[in-house]
Amino acid sequence: MWSLRMVDRLFCCRPFTPILIGICVGVTISLIVTNVRIENNCLENISVLRDSFDRSHNIDSIFTEDSKNLQDENTEDLSDYDPRINLAGKPHSAKKEPQTLIRPRYLSTELGIKEKNFVAVLSSIKQIPSLGLAINETLAHHVSRLAFFVEVAGTDKLDVKTLPIVGFKDSQQGLLTLHTLKYLADKLAVGYSYFFFIKDTTYVDGRKLDNLTKHISITENVYMGLPGTHPTSNPSVCSLDSGILISSSVLLAISPLLETCTEEFAFNSDDEKIGLCIFKALNLTCQSQLQGQTFLTFNLDAHISDVRQLEKAWESQPELSNALTYFHARETAYFFMLNKQTCNVALQNIKYSIREMETSILRLAPDAPGGLQAVTWPVGYSPPSKQDTRFSVLHWEYFNETHVYFDTEHSAVKPLAGPHLQDVEDVINAAVKTVLKESPELKYLRVSSGYKRFDPTRGMDYILDLCFSDPVKGKITLRMEGCRPITHVDTVPMPYVTESSIVHIIAIVREEEEFSAAEKFVASFGKNMMAKSDKSELHLVLFNQNTGNLKALAQTLNAQYKKMGSKISIITYKFSGSNRSALDFAAVDLISSKMEPGALFFLCSPFTEIYPDVLNRVRINTISGWQLFSPIPFAEYNPDVSFPGSSKSEALNISTNQGFYDLHETQHISFYMADYLSARKAFESEQPLVKSDHDLQGEFSSPYETILSMFTRMHQLHILRAVEPHLRIRYHERKCETRRCLQSFLLSQGTRSQLAQFALDRESPAVAG
Repeated sequence: MWSLRMVDRLFCCRPFTPILIGICVGVTISLIVTNVRIENNCLENISVLRDSFDRSHNIDSIFTEDSKNLQDENTEDLSDYDPRINLAGKPHSAKKEPQTLIRPRYLSTELGIKEKNFVAVLSSIKQIPSLGLAINETLAHHVSRLAFFVEVAGTDKLDVKTLPIVGFKDSQQGLLTLHTLKYLADKLAVGYSYFFFIKDTTYVDGRKLDNLTKHISITENVYMGLPGTHPTSNPSVCSLDSGILISSSVLLAISPLLETCTEEFAFNSDDEKIGLCIFKALNLTCQSQLQGQTFLTFNLDAHISDVRQLEKAWESQPELSNALTYFHARETAYFFMLNKQTCNVALQNIKYSIREMETSILRLAPDAPGGLQAVTWPVGYSPPSKQDTRFSVLHWEYFNETHVYFDTEHSAVKPLAGPHLQDVEDVINAAVKTVLKESPELKYLRVSSGYKRFDPTRGMDYILDLCFSDPVKGKITLRMEGCRPITHVDTVPMPYVTESSIVHIIAIVREEEEFSAAEKFVASFGKNMMAKSDKSELHLVLFNQNTGNLKALAQTLNAQYKKMGSKISIITYKFSGSNRSALDFAAVDLISSKMEPGALFFLCSPFTEIYPDVLNRVRINTISGWQLFSPIPFAEYNPDVSFPGSSKSEALNISTNQGFYDLHETQHISFYMADYLSARKAFESEQPLVKSDHDLQGEFSSPYETILSMFTRMHQLHILRAVEPHLRIRYHERKCETRRCLQSFLLSQGTRSQLAQFALDRESPAVAG
């Protein structure tokens, strides 16, 4: 029995026999290899110890004498490798002291970016009011900068308010050219690439001058113009009458020699003063052709006797239209006639370029993705934007010659006026002109219907149905499509502002019904502004009101947050007039006498809920002498309509069911006191400035609805209007005196669905009865 069990167990272990044999063989081999390595290491250590022992006891080895000498020769002297510390001349001083890198203020200075063209006009004080103004009006907007250089006597006065004029006082007359060169070399040579010198009797085609300098490399010394053709003139000198173009490198090269040139060429002509000085510095002569560009000019004295002949000769003489400059224009009429003709030539070139581009686009369209079907009209402009959802659908406005219909969801019909009327008239006239050009037999009758919309990706789109009278078919209607594309978008440069200004908030209480709202406003100001150390001050202006609890509340908050930098002041005035819109002007006028011109003000309503984010945007968007800010608040709907039967919510949240952004609300506006005083001074004849509360006695009125309407007449100030979600107005009853106020009040009653539900709820009991 026992043997059978042993056999069974051996039979079960039989599959593991190879594994066990492999393990045993592996362990045996590893032990053998380990012993061999240990023996080799021991022998090496014994050999090292033996050699060391022999050297220390001078025991002769079994080597022969010759082999010992050979061993000594091959042994290196290890003493040379012993570390040594060299302290001589330590520590070493820095060979070059590190310099602090001072970077320029502007990137253009660091990168060496320059303005393109500077035009220097050599003139006289007598010619500035006539020829100088003509040159400025026809050339200044085509070049980077233009300035006039004149010689000034002891009694002459320069009027530099209208034109940039540089005057030189020198006892020795005739050195205006060299004085101008020295002035430009010292002050402006590093800021411009090219300098163009002309007389005040030279008309310059600014477009061709800009095109000429764009095609010339700035790395080359340029001295370009019309070589002198007079028998007494030097052929290597450019004529100043036709204009002289030099590069900044040439101007900098002659700068050290200007004193010498003044002495040597004092009695030469102006042309030779410039040309000989350049030749002396760079050995450079006048060139009329450079890098494929040609300097063309036209002498009016040699071919034209009067302005009328100039207009007739324009078509017959091709050199007139190809010229860059026209000299000997001794009357302002020549300048404006030449400007008219050159503008017509430029316009024709632009139209030709457009036609060439359209032809090229249509020729390449079949090979492009989408084929000809992908080409939209006008050819080359952005296609109409695609609406992904129903919320992004662009709204078409229906109009006729006098009115526009459904321009907003709250307007049914509105008469066209101002720029909107001018826009519609221009489009209708252009469409009629196009039709009559192709079919002159037709007679225009009227506009049947029109549609327009603004597409941010391309501009204004128009669809016109025009009625014409045809001699054969009678009355016909033609549909025309128009587009006013956005051709050039430019950014408006804005001055830098900070968020550290103190904002003076003015809240005006006009009626007794606003008193409770003013108490909540003061408490909200203390919680949201004063407790958060916001740099702001509240001026609460009461008209025909007693301070009541407001004074005690203000004193409590001022004492509580005395160290926070904010405070509340309450001002009371008596007013006997009936025009409520004039109270805004009266309040600001009276406060202005107590404030500095640099103070920042924000006018708001006592029904407003205001937060610190609003004041931060007021500081950023209000710029003294540049821009005003009128935020569009979020106005609450009538709670009796929007949430009938429920208690009034304490928090006014941004929701389409609770309110809307009131575009008609223009009372909220921020401005600097200096801008306000300048506007009041400009229109003081229409509305005198209120200096004391005695001026409020009697009938006091204002021709303006709000302060914003007055600022709209100040064209030098920008007005920024934008929605402000952190500026919220509670619903309140109001006495409206203007149409804008009435529209705001009607819109604040609720949405259409809320008003419909409110009307149904009121009618349901009567219907049931």
